Amino acid sequence: MNERNWGGKRKGAGRKKGEVEYQTFSVVLPKEEVELLRREAKGQKMTVSRFISKYLHLAEAVEIEKAGKEGVQEL
Repeated sequence: MNERNWGGKRKGAGRKKGEVEYQTFSVVLPKEEVELLRREAKGQKMTVSRFISKYLHLAEAVEIEKAGKEGVQEL
C-alpha cells in the first residue's frame, strides 16, 4: 500500500473565497489595440482587467449605483 500522503482532496486546502465574485467578460478589439492595452497595463504594473476597471472608473460607478438604489428603497 502507498503510505505517501500528498495530492488529492484535503479539507481546508485551496484558495479561499473572497468577498468579490468575479465574472469573465470577452471583448473583441483590433490586434493593435490589444497590444497597446497590454503594454499600457504592464507599464503600470496592472492586469489588463484592473487597468480597464481603473480607467473606466467602474468601481466608483458601481458604488454610485448602489447608493442610488439604497436611496430609492428608503422612500
